[in-house]
Amino acid sequence: MTPAAITEAAGQVAKPATAPFSIRPMSLNDIWEVLKLGFEDLRASRTDALTIAIIYPISGIFLASVIVVRAFLPFVFPICAGFALLGPMATLWFAAVSRQRERGDATAISVFTPERLVAIQRLCSIAIMLFVIWNVTAGIIYGLTLGSSNADANAPFLSRVWETSAGWSLIIAGCATGAVFAVLSLAVFLISFPAVLDRPITASQAIGISVQAMLRNPFFVLAWGAVVVAGLLGGALPAMLGIVVTLPVLGHASWHLYDRMVKWD
Repeated sequence: MTPAAITEAAGQVAKPATAPFSIRPMSLNDIWEVLKLGFEDLRASRTDALTIAIIYPISGIFLASVIVVRAFLPFVFPICAGFALLGPMATLWFAAVSRQRERGDATAISVFTPERLVAIQRLCSIAIMLFVIWNVTAGIIYGLTLGSSNADANAPFLSRVWETSAGWSLIIAGCATGAVFAVLSLAVFLISFPAVLDRPITASQAIGISVQAMLRNPFFVLAWGAVVVAGLLGGALPAMLGIVVTLPVLGHASWHLYDRMVKWD
């Protein structure tokens, strides 16, 4: 699925933005700066409490499902990896809090006007669609590789993954396909959610701005994507404890990333 196809999926024909804008060249130092600003927003707004209230119950239900339904085990990694596709949607509130804090307005809910909600809903629909397509694709890859292999059929699942040729085919094909989805997600959602929070623009326009930002700063965007993946993975490893900090910081930082990268005339 190309960025143009996703733009059409937003249900609108791309139009010029409501005001002229420019994309600022970014450096790796900007990543450090926006992360620091994101952490400051976390300390000031204490949005970690929101993460605790939502992430832990969902994680508990997910883990319980894996324990009860063992057939669900092959989909644990695709679902966890696919969470990065939903990250911009999941951290939307954090970006709104950062925007309002920067503007001296403590009420983040005031950002969600009816006009903005339409664009937000369409971006969320695209994010969910990508997440579903990724998991369906991962299921097909599993079925064509490890799922159709009879080698060591009674061995533990992880042993079959790491110790069989079918398992390595699964790893290579899955990682390559996942990389394509990750780059596509970066292009579409890099700054599109903060953009619709900030300006009365359509989902198509926001996606167009995000794609332009990636084309203008490809290496920076890939580095940011690596930071996001590292932050989510590092936060999830210690029993999901770190995610209480990393998820809000990344969400707050996404606003500052947009604010630095896009300049409206």
